[in-house]
Amino acid sequence: MRWGDLPAIALIGAYLGWLLFEAPVTFRGAVPLKDVRTLVPYALARIATFGSAILLPAAWPPATVRAVGAALVFLGGITLREVAIRTLGRFYSHHVAMRTDQVAVTSGPYRLVRHPAYAGMLLAHVGFVAYFANPVALAGLAALVTAVLWRIRVEERVLWDMPGYPAYATGHPRLVPGVW
Repeated sequence: MRWGDLPAIALIGAYLGWLLFEAPVTFRGAVPLKDVRTLVPYALARIATFGSAILLPAAWPPATVRAVGAALVFLGGITLREVAIRTLGRFYSHHVAMRTDQVAVTSGPYRLVRHPAYAGMLLAHVGFVAYFANPVALAGLAALVTAVLWRIRVEERVLWDMPGYPAYATGHPRLVPGVW
């Protein structure tokens, strides 16, 4: 190992730590069969993005500015995601479902977008892929974005029946303010 490898190892460690941190939510309860059709492509795209980023050589070596910027985007994305999860509290799940007592949450990052946990997760992957900089990881990221956009559409069909959600949805973009 060379000293120059330490930042990459730290970023990989942070990614794996993030997975472990969310593991209790990830593995809480059985996956409903109706959820499998969006969860599997999402999970496979996430695995492909991570795996190709760390296993394949970078298209260009990480310059300090790009590496630091990419790491900050990665950590910022994780922070946004975890704040969104904490804001939803007991209503948060990795499964497309709605509790009978659930209401639309409009505080915290939900003031800006309807799906800040997805936005944070995608932002983290943008930073991760930018750090490791290889075209296969970029293709994995494109697949992940596609899977998340599909999952959001499926999730919103369920959320639309929640009291207050239609009114909330009309005034808030899904992922990026002013874009979508």
